[in-house]
Amino acid sequence: MIELKSKEDIEKLRKANKIVAEILQIIKEETKPGMTGVDLDEIARREAEKRKVKPAFLGLYGFPAALCVSINEEIVHGVPKKNKVLKEGDIVSIDFGVVYEGWYGDAAISYVVGDKISDRKRRLLEGVEKALMAGIQQCIPGKSVKDIAAAIEGTLEAYRLAPICDYGGHGIGRKPHEDPHVSNCVANAEDVLLRPGMVLAIEPMATLGRRKNFYRKLKDGWTVVSKEKALAAHFEHSVAITEDGPDILSKLD
Repeated sequence: MIELKSKEDIEKLRKANKIVAEILQIIKEETKPGMTGVDLDEIARREAEKRKVKPAFLGLYGFPAALCVSINEEIVHGVPKKNKVLKEGDIVSIDFGVVYEGWYGDAAISYVVGDKISDRKRRLLEGVEKALMAGIQQCIPGKSVKDIAAAIEGTLEAYRLAPICDYGGHGIGRKPHEDPHVSNCVANAEDVLLRPGMVLAIEPMATLGRRKNFYRKLKDGWTVVSKEKALAAHFEHSVAITEDGPDILSKLD
């Protein structure tokens, strides 16, 4: 069942998501070679505590951290590790959420550690972020979840990237994951009509590999990695569907 949100609900969701965006930006700015995923997780917890909000992922379905930290060939749901030290040129994807007055915020960014970035890494990051924005452009009444998936998948393929189809976006509100599921691939997408009041987390993820949806899960039960050991990236915004078009709740002013 899809729960439509009121304007007042959406403003609460905006507050939650702006907090997420602020914290993600701080983590990115503080990331340095020599740090670990655990260090980044500690920053997320510190900043959430400062703002008196609860990290949404900590303990969710048994997840052991506040922040998902996925490095290089890790695609999504990376468990922060003490023994994996960040190096100059690594790609880091961080996914974070908070609970603000009972409402959930959720967003993700990917970036390179340090100043060194190759053309291939730039193509990966640019392609996945462009796919996110292409999907968001479809978030208007009368379009469907399939239209979002088509825009995302088409953009990723234009950048010669391999989409991950089994993981994707979702509704968000008083629960972290609500209906509908928002796939990044048309073949997997639900044919759900978009209506004003729906709030969706749109989150494309892809690799520089040759095969679409080619991944495995590590023994920790969470971290999803490329079977080809191909570099991966993941971007996410939470978006309200309104009569005036998409309203990105997790963007910084």
